[in-house]
Amino acid sequence: MEVKILEEKENPLLKRKEIRAEVAHPNAPTPSCEEVRKKLAEIFNVDVSQVVIDRIATSKGTQISSVKAKILEEKPKVEEKVTEKAEAVEKGKEAEGEKSGEAQAG
Repeated sequence: MEVKILEEKENPLLKRKEIRAEVAHPNAPTPSCEEVRKKLAEIFNVDVSQVVIDRIATSKGTQISSVKAKILEEKPKVEEKVTEKAEAVEKGKEAEGEKSGEAQAG
């Protein structure tokens, strides 16, 4: 798999680079998002979590895919959001358990 960067635009407001690239994959199917993320992370020397793939499209009959991606300046803070959401879900389950317990007792 060979990656050719076609366009690289800085977006300082959103703290990222917007990338357009071509990925050549001779005698192979369209590469997965994870494969392209790893390759772009290697090219731009960043962590894989900082690469966001918007789109991978292969034209019919070709072995070249066009890619739109973003390279974030900082690692995303996903862990905090996931933890908050998980806690909210757990609280919801506890509240449902209390309600169902009351319904069975009454």
